[in-house]
Amino acid sequence: MSTSAINGVSNSSTAQTQSTSGTTLDKNAFLQLLTTQLQHQDPLQPTDDTQFIAQLAQFSSLEQMTNVNTQLGTLNQTESLQQAAGLIGKTVTYTGTDGTTGVSGVVQSAQLQNGNLLLTVGGQQIAMSSINSISQ
Repeated sequence: MSTSAINGVSNSSTAQTQSTSGTTLDKNAFLQLLTTQLQHQDPLQPTDDTQFIAQLAQFSSLEQMTNVNTQLGTLNQTESLQQAAGLIGKTVTYTGTDGTTGVSGVVQSAQLQNGNLLLTVGGQQIAMSSINSISQ
């Protein structure tokens, strides 16, 4: 099998992965493509060492970017929870779930639930994004 045929397979796989998931390739798809390329390479014309090293470097970069993204998400959640903790004991005015504005109450607790920051005000959970004002 020629190198161009391998590229044709990987390009169609890339397009297929992007169209089905709606996102870019992840590390598992990258490993599958690399494995497929190595399995189907011509023994008389093996992959150039520099190309192989470049692909491994790309994989390493992808892995590190994934790790950084995960850490930033965790940091963002922690920062949001710290902000909410600063509101405990303070009076907030918020928009109620029924759309009424000017509802007030004292923040009793804060929690992170499914990535959403919720405050307990007067026994009712409200989203932090619905707060209009804060006072002592």
